[in-house]
Amino acid sequence: MSTHIQTLDLDQFEALAAAGEIDTVVCATPDPYGRLVGKRLTIQAFRSLGLNGNGINASSFIFAVDLEMTPLNLPVSNSTNGWADIRLVPDLTTLRRVPWEPNTALVICDAYECGSDTMLSVAPRTILKRQIERAHREGLEFKFASELEFFLAAVAPNDAWQAGYQDLKMLSNYRSDYQMIQSGRDDWFIRQIRNQMPQFGISVESSKPEWGLGQQEITLDYCDTLEMADRHVLFKHGIKQLAHQADLTVTFMAKPKIDDVGSSCHLHVSMWSTETGRPLCWSKTADGGGMSAKFGSFVAGQLEHAVDISLLFAPTVNSYKRFQPGQFAGSAIALGEDNRSCAFRLVGHGPSYRVENRIPGADVNPYYAYAGTIAAGLDGIDRQLPTPAIFSGNAWEGREVELVPTSMHRAIDLFAKNKMARAAFGDDVYEHLLASAQAELTSFDSHTVTDWETRRYYERV
Repeated sequence: MSTHIQTLDLDQFEALAAAGEIDTVVCATPDPYGRLVGKRLTIQAFRSLGLNGNGINASSFIFAVDLEMTPLNLPVSNSTNGWADIRLVPDLTTLRRVPWEPNTALVICDAYECGSDTMLSVAPRTILKRQIERAHREGLEFKFASELEFFLAAVAPNDAWQAGYQDLKMLSNYRSDYQMIQSGRDDWFIRQIRNQMPQFGISVESSKPEWGLGQQEITLDYCDTLEMADRHVLFKHGIKQLAHQADLTVTFMAKPKIDDVGSSCHLHVSMWSTETGRPLCWSKTADGGGMSAKFGSFVAGQLEHAVDISLLFAPTVNSYKRFQPGQFAGSAIALGEDNRSCAFRLVGHGPSYRVENRIPGADVNPYYAYAGTIAAGLDGIDRQLPTPAIFSGNAWEGREVELVPTSMHRAIDLFAKNKMARAAFGDDVYEHLLASAQAELTSFDSHTVTDWETRRYYERV
């Protein structure tokens, strides 16, 4: 785990502001899609509102909109309550400079109810914090790492928009997974990510071309749960800004093209003791070592609930197009020892031992996915579920191996019946997540005519 990252304390911030090196502060919070939303403040306003005041006012509708920013009329924000204001309160441990915006600092904010010191229950950061608190009460903490993939097109974003994102020239012309020739060709841009992300407080381990045309993978160093979720969101935010400046178009869609591979977000998670600070995943046994009993229960809980909470790992209609056998998407619910056909893959040895969840796509909201992972794992620990068996062979061809849903319809139906999720998140959060997903599905089912329909039906029906 690298610690070579740069964030700012208040003394450093004030010195930079006094020297005129920073004149703008972005105060932002993650929305339901893992995007940063908020306001840009002057230094004076940041001191007045963010440091010495009650926070930055914003409408609660930022947690109750679809991707087009259309209000959804959810309990947290609707026409009856006037889309009431909330307060964005800076978490000063996240204050950092933005390397590609030289005069700008950024800080992630928590969302609070406007008239009290109560955190807004449905805000993604709050949802994750509540699960972290549950784990701490049991003497446990978790460390995560997101392993994100994305596609780059050699087309400026406005040109890509005008083209409807169709027939874009990708950054590579042929399959180049792990190929260093393609890596060298791409490095004029990718090195900006490797070099500037640590300056943005995000520690990077490595980069490589992926299998898809123009596809890239950048591996982030692991860290504590909340910090990793923040880094995940900041990482995507940063890549989009850097790509825009370089006249490239980037997508984190789970499945941009049906005839190409999808982009994953593998989640690596390990379990640690809050008392000793030591990892709890590995146990020395007569066979040379393996899962500890408690970590086995944690993993068992994830396997048991993975299908029912797949909505937290696959949040869009497009997410489910990725779940195809033979394309390394984590669609087969089994546990493997370094087996990429399994949705859950054990990797590492001793202190580095961990489980990788291969279900999420690159479109995942990390706060929801991490919260669901912790909730499912804690349920396994509370019920003392036995350590699951290790699957050998191709899990997609395994008998009685359950598969993740292949449609959002099915995922919503399963989530709607999951008692564990309701109990872990609470009624308000659970109903909010369910209603948001239902609104997204309704938008696709009832308000959209796809190009597939046009080609199939226009002349022939």
